[in-house]
Amino acid sequence: MASSVQNIDPVMEKPWQRAKRFQQYDFYRKSAYPPMSIEPVPYERTRLAGEGMTAEQRVLRKQWLKDQVLHHEPRSVPELQPLNIFRRIYKYPADLLIGKPALKFFGQPTAAIMRYTIPKILMAFGASYFVWYQLKYHQNDWTRANGVVVYKGKPILLGKEAKEAPEKDKTDYFDRGFKSRNVLLYKSA
Repeated sequence: MASSVQNIDPVMEKPWQRAKRFQQYDFYRKSAYPPMSIEPVPYERTRLAGEGMTAEQRVLRKQWLKDQVLHHEPRSVPELQPLNIFRRIYKYPADLLIGKPALKFFGQPTAAIMRYTIPKILMAFGASYFVWYQLKYHQNDWTRANGVVVYKGKPILLGKEAKEAPEKDKTDYFDRGFKSRNVLLYKSA
């Protein structure tokens, strides 16, 4: 039983598949030699030593340096990067109110920075104003079932102050502002 387990092929392939795989390995195998440098006069010391470089070496070196430039600078073509409708709607106000006027008065880099940062600052300001408004005017009290529950910190009472603290009734706990109401005063608790 143990010998049959050892004969199982871990790759699970047929002999002809294995032979084909090894043929591909041999065909696509990398060279055993290190990569060859074709740079003419690669060392600065060699270029400056003695008489220096000849005219032919200068031409070869100039051509080699020119060949190292692989492509031109990338160009931004907005038409090649289409945006979906939601992103276009989201970007339109900032492009119209910030991007185009900033491009007229400032350069492209400054306008791009302004176009990127000003909308985010305005959104952060709007979100913080919304949170402040909800905390100030929509607190959870006895008149509504929803809203933000805001707890105020209790003062620390030590020594005599703790002994002089007023006793609380059962209805004083979690009254949600019911006892300090200004309406429906005829109803008793």
